[in-house]
Amino acid sequence: MVGPLIFLLIGSVLQGCNSFQVNLAQTVHVMTGSCVTIPCSFDVMKEHQKNLNNQCVAKWFSSKPKAQQLIDRDPVTGNLTKKDCTTTFNKMQTNDTETYYFRLECNNSLKYSFKNSKVKIEVTDNFPSPTLTPSTLKIKEGESVSLMCSAPAPCLPHPPTLTWTPTLGEIQETLQENRNKTKFKTSVLNFTASLLHNKQNISCTAVYKKQDGSSDAAFTTGLMTDVLYSPKNLTVSASPSGSVLENSNVVLTCNSNANPAEQNYTWYRADEGQENVLGTGKILNIKVSTDKKIFFCKAVNEIGEGHSELRHIDVWFPSQILFSSNCTKTANQLNCSCETVGNPTPMTHWFLNGQPVSPSSQVVVTNEFLDASHLRSIITVNEPQNKDLSTLLCFSSNSLGSASKQFFVSGLETSKENPGQITLAGFIATVVAFVLVVFALLVLIWFQKTHSKPRGIGGDIDTNAYLMTEESQVPNMIEDAIYANTAELSQAEICQPSNGTDNEISESSGKKSEDLVYARVNWSRKMKAKKPENDANMKLTGNSFSEEEKFERGDMLFVSSALEMGSLYAEVKTRNVKVNMLSLNS
Repeated sequence: MVGPLIFLLIGSVLQGCNSFQVNLAQTVHVMTGSCVTIPCSFDVMKEHQKNLNNQCVAKWFSSKPKAQQLIDRDPVTGNLTKKDCTTTFNKMQTNDTETYYFRLECNNSLKYSFKNSKVKIEVTDNFPSPTLTPSTLKIKEGESVSLMCSAPAPCLPHPPTLTWTPTLGEIQETLQENRNKTKFKTSVLNFTASLLHNKQNISCTAVYKKQDGSSDAAFTTGLMTDVLYSPKNLTVSASPSGSVLENSNVVLTCNSNANPAEQNYTWYRADEGQENVLGTGKILNIKVSTDKKIFFCKAVNEIGEGHSELRHIDVWFPSQILFSSNCTKTANQLNCSCETVGNPTPMTHWFLNGQPVSPSSQVVVTNEFLDASHLRSIITVNEPQNKDLSTLLCFSSNSLGSASKQFFVSGLETSKENPGQITLAGFIATVVAFVLVVFALLVLIWFQKTHSKPRGIGGDIDTNAYLMTEESQVPNMIEDAIYANTAELSQAEICQPSNGTDNEISESSGKKSEDLVYARVNWSRKMKAKKPENDANMKLTGNSFSEEEKFERGDMLFVSSALEMGSLYAEVKTRNVKVNMLSLNS
């Protein structure tokens, strides 16, 4: 099968070399008043090849009976010796519209009309618009775009001018050839798609220049871009839009620009760098308060996600004083800080002992705005005197309310070192003191166990000094009263009474501490003393009685060797009587 085809092809080629043939486009369009180029090539019989010379001319005749020629259109023909019969005609008019054939005439025997192939020239004012490839544009943001604009170039010496609107990137132009040898011009526009290009009309305009003096002709083709992109330009709108009171209801709306427009919305609250999810949907209903004032939204579509700017809701709330407000005191200075928040911006005033503070060389007040709603006011008192510092009050207020905080500065301890060091030193001192006290108690217990003997003054005592009857009698168990000087009690390491009318009067009247205050002492023996049966002269020793004394001054206390009472139980009650001499009742 292949062999016969090759044979037929070779035969056709050989036959063509021995015949008259012409190659023409079937139809050529041209603008009125413009030029047109007819692409043409021909061949002659082999024996006439030698007759092709510079004296040969090309003529174009219409197929009408009168055989109209295009001689008056200033034809320009190619090199006929090379069998190029391409001809350009100028200033074409509408009455030139006709079907033409080519005739070759040389100054010898070579004269031939190629009627077997004809071309139709159409002269018109309605020229076809340029072609855009692709005709539609749907692309993702960030991807490369290549658009080609092509337009017929009927006049080879003057091809159309192609212009892009808008000019988005690089442009490359070329002149190309159709299969029928006619020409067309192309312009390629390259750019990267972005949000700005979405729904933008991109057009290409072909301008044809006329030679008859009339206006140039322009034809435009355009397309609408469809650029797909993630949500952009997110904004948050609030209703009401102005300032709102604390705990008011606010409606937030998330607005965005995206393609495709279908999006999922998520709401967040910004809390010190943290993102807390509040809800979903394009609209969010919230109740605003003061730690909850900054919001934003995110939107997501099939291309990606977008983030709105932070929206600050201006929440009005009454003035408040923070717990961080405090005072510090040194030997030479008192510093108190009052931190207050509120919206509208709060103002603070200081009151010392109930009176407004006036700045002076001794008292300095400084105010520092940490932000629009946070104020720190610091008062400094130089060379403070405790008698001058009773109470210090910070008063804060705005148009919605007020708050106050009172500092009891008279009871503050004077700070001499770093607070952390003071705390550590105090802790260490407490531990050391506790250890010493325990050690002392252990030593005391050990000493008492190893040196136990009857208590008294000067060792053994004569029990007859304590008996109110003869030696043969049993000791009286009725409690007797003894009045003792409290100064002596104090010398015996017994605390003075803490309650009583006499003490209060003494402090108020300013009498000296040497005034004598007597206490009633009720005492009794712990054991009965029996008379010895065998030895009437035998004397009792202190070992027969209790070795403990007990004084009561507000409550019962155990003491030792108080007022030389020996081995007696004692109960002390303060008596509101002051005398200058000691009286004892037995």
